[in-house]
Amino acid sequence: MTTTPIANDPRPVLFKAFQFIEKLRELFPDIPMQTISVFLIIAMKPGISQRELLKLLDISQAAVPRNVMALGDVNRHRKPGLGLIIQQRDPLDARQTSLGLTPVGKTLIDRVIGSVSESWAEVRP
Repeated sequence: MTTTPIANDPRPVLFKAFQFIEKLRELFPDIPMQTISVFLIIAMKPGISQRELLKLLDISQAAVPRNVMALGDVNRHRKPGLGLIIQQRDPLDARQTSLGLTPVGKTLIDRVIGSVSESWAEVRP
């Protein structure tokens, strides 16, 4: 007996989200969920500011720069970061920075989305 997909079935989207998170955890085993959230928002909204991130994610004011630094070149402990995002100062307002993906970050998104799509194709009926 085969089941007919239901139009509002959330399982396909949930499965893709699960696969995406698992792929990121495979690549970065110690990455916190909050850092993944920050990375995904930056990937979805290139050019976003830290202030906008704070509003969107409803996290502490200290958590935003901590996660941004972890995703950048150098983390808050002055050790190498993940190198996935870049910060650019606004030339008109030095207090503002815009956030975007580095080429490595863009490649990661493409790689993870590709592997999620392939995994989903194997599971779908």
